[in-house]
Amino acid sequence: MLELEADACVIGGGAGGCAGAAALAEAGLSVIVLEEGRHWKASEFKASTPFALSNLYQEGGTRAATGNGLIMVNGGKGVGGSTLINSAICFKTPEPILADWRENHGCESLDSDSFGALLDRVWRTIGAVKNPEIFQRNNNLIFKEGAEALGLKGDFLYRSAPGCTGCGVCNLGCPTGGKLSVDRSFLTEALDTGRVGAYADCRVEEVAFSGSRITSVMGDTIDPVTRAPSGRFRVKADRFLVSAGPVGSPRFLKQNGLSTSDHCGAHLHLHPAIGVFGRFEKVINPWSGVNQGYYVDRWEEGYLLQTATIPPDQLAIGMPVDPVEQLDWLANMRHIATAGALVHDEDSVGSVGSVALTYFLGDGDRQRLIRGMREGARVYFAAGAVGVIPSVVGVGVIRSPDEIDAKLPLDIPARELLTLASHPMGTCRMGASAETSVIDPHGRVWAWDNLFVADASVFPSSLGVNPQVTVMAMGLMIGGGMSA
Repeated sequence: MLELEADACVIGGGAGGCAGAAALAEAGLSVIVLEEGRHWKASEFKASTPFALSNLYQEGGTRAATGNGLIMVNGGKGVGGSTLINSAICFKTPEPILADWRENHGCESLDSDSFGALLDRVWRTIGAVKNPEIFQRNNNLIFKEGAEALGLKGDFLYRSAPGCTGCGVCNLGCPTGGKLSVDRSFLTEALDTGRVGAYADCRVEEVAFSGSRITSVMGDTIDPVTRAPSGRFRVKADRFLVSAGPVGSPRFLKQNGLSTSDHCGAHLHLHPAIGVFGRFEKVINPWSGVNQGYYVDRWEEGYLLQTATIPPDQLAIGMPVDPVEQLDWLANMRHIATAGALVHDEDSVGSVGSVALTYFLGDGDRQRLIRGMREGARVYFAAGAVGVIPSVVGVGVIRSPDEIDAKLPLDIPARELLTLASHPMGTCRMGASAETSVIDPHGRVWAWDNLFVADASVFPSSLGVNPQVTVMAMGLMIGGGMSA
């Protein structure tokens, strides 16, 4: 039995957990970070989809939500969490969202000045920059060309990858170290204080408590190769921060009887996304260049358009057309560009159960996805595309702008939309009352004195933009408040 003791224990080494650990250590506390996945070096990553799915993705990349359709729900595994496999996109929390969280959910801790200062710190720590155009390459530049031709508001994205060289494999683990995932940024800062120990391959399974205080957590150490249990550990601490992600955190709380709230596991938001493929006469090489380097801001319409760099093997299985058409497009794979629409999920409803995820795409969000595909198709045709394939069953190839609306009617059912999501949120939401939320405005789980949550599960509603910067700021705020 491995016996450990510290002032604070962080369960989960992702964006919220690593930022929270840094804040706790800076306040002078000793901290133990426990992470179920491995602690990887950049040199250990491979430009291989099977390797990444097996080692870096939750449930081997098969995690999905079911309802009136099927939505793949990506999530990272390992020290660094989803920042190991995300596209490094950086947005600060939109001010209208912060205002809604304060005014309609009672989260007075999220005032613009203090939370804004935390967002600024995150921005600096993860090195958010717009990567140089030389590394953007054609998959981003062709979309930029079409957007500008239509007069759309677009720009290169800020990304936490100051050393990016455009190799296009962010979602498989950055092999150069050019992306500052939290294991290479906030966790490094935490470790540099000398007050933090990070323990990979440790799966927390049990909780001991006395009255309204957690006293320790126990679990299995995991063999890094076989992933079989190899021993036991116990961590005693004065404070505990759960950062197991929007799927893992509510499950951990419910399975250990730490929250009986009806809201624990409810209010799942996903930012559903859907792709479009454009074919051009010129060479694009969609696997080359900054991964998701350009976007078009349609936030007022409820969605964003973002480019997507896709490895050849994933591209080959992603186009829903008949076999003859697919073979023709695959033979011309170098001429394909890829992008997609990400929606704000304003009227969809989801939840995290003990085993399954459920998500029912709302009618408004379904139409926003379709409108996003229409817009993406127009952008590609404006840039000179000779054809566009939307991610919809049975539509096939759109061969001219005049066909877009007819082939993408607003009544396409949710089950025919080939959607995916990488931003689960909201399942342990923050609020002013135990009747409406799982944690209070400072991150403390209702009815517990020393148990806190900090990850995207604490969002009171859908964020509307890529969440990693907001998650880290939440980790800093909640972790810093735990030292009081």
